Amino acid sequence: MTVILRFALMLSVMFAALPVPAFAQELKWHDAASFEIEGRGWTETEGKYDRLPDSAKSKVSQQVWGLSKNNAGVCIRFVTDAAAVNARWSVTSDTLGMPHMPATGVSGIDLYARADDGKWLFVGNGRPHHQDNNQATFTFRGGAKAGRECLLYLPAYNGIKSLEIAVAPGAHLEKPQPHPEALRKPVVVYGTSIAQGGCASRPGMVWTSILGRMLDRPVINLGFSGSGTMEHPVGEVLAEVDAAAFVIDCIWNMSDDPAVYQERVRKLVHAIRERHPDVPILFVGQSEIHPELHPTKSTKGQEAAVQALQAEGVKGLLTFPGTDLVGDDGEGTVDGVHLTDLGMLRQAQALFPIVKKTVQGK
Repeated sequence: MTVILRFALMLSVMFAALPVPAFAQELKWHDAASFEIEGRGWTETEGKYDRLPDSAKSKVSQQVWGLSKNNAGVCIRFVTDAAAVNARWSVTSDTLGMPHMPATGVSGIDLYARADDGKWLFVGNGRPHHQDNNQATFTFRGGAKAGRECLLYLPAYNGIKSLEIAVAPGAHLEKPQPHPEALRKPVVVYGTSIAQGGCASRPGMVWTSILGRMLDRPVINLGFSGSGTMEHPVGEVLAEVDAAAFVIDCIWNMSDDPAVYQERVRKLVHAIRERHPDVPILFVGQSEIHPELHPTKSTKGQEAAVQALQAEGVKGLLTFPGTDLVGDDGEGTVDGVHLTDLGMLRQAQALFPIVKKTVQGK
């Protein structure tokens, strides 16, 4: 036996005798769907994390149906006492990123944890490198803590094919307690690519997700890129949700013809009012980075349509101007329209006070 071979054998015996560190021990993986899926309005869906129900397939356009397979705004809520959480996931599309939006936002996952003061803090982002078998480890600041509540956000512009969560042996991973009854009804947001998440750097920075953490209640993201046009079939579908409020942010995908708003706003409101006579409906104005363009022709058309319904006695309709949504310094967008993380934060902060007021007691 050569000296090198004897040395290698000696090392293998030495290391075999050492205890296996906890992080190297075999993890027990759990299907993420076995915990609470938040931000989803229906359970009867083709995919576990799809945003529209099976029944909508024959009603909405093919474009909307396809985009409903993207998991924008959907998150997994769970509780753990572990010092770190592991995740592995595969996505439905091999297009991981876009020219104006990074793969971390399109196909990545985000973990947030509730701090002792009740606020949600970012823990880490899971970066997608492949369509299949992506893995990430999220380490909590402060180490292990009993009863830590977590939110794991899913990709904004891709679909989850499989998602599993694991913690070290001996640590617990459990379903959370239900939201307090006063905070259980969701806010439903119907809109465009801006609502879906374009172009946040990661899923937790989509403005609907930020708003959900600020409100500390579920927000259902029904943003459909290029397809948020207030189509009547979509209005009928979203009206199925027992919501605390509906937020409509569709202008960027619509014509500036006032007649279009008179027709579509009316149909959308009536579809919701048939099921929800008193639930607030908030229409968001168009936000331009050039202050002198406010209010835009489209915003005026939408507001006129809302005012016509109010004059007829329809209650619970509100409008919000686009003027202060993303600021006037140009830093709130990637391309003049789609939002940067700063723009996402600004929009959530601008809408928070009015949405919070409208959902109180709902």
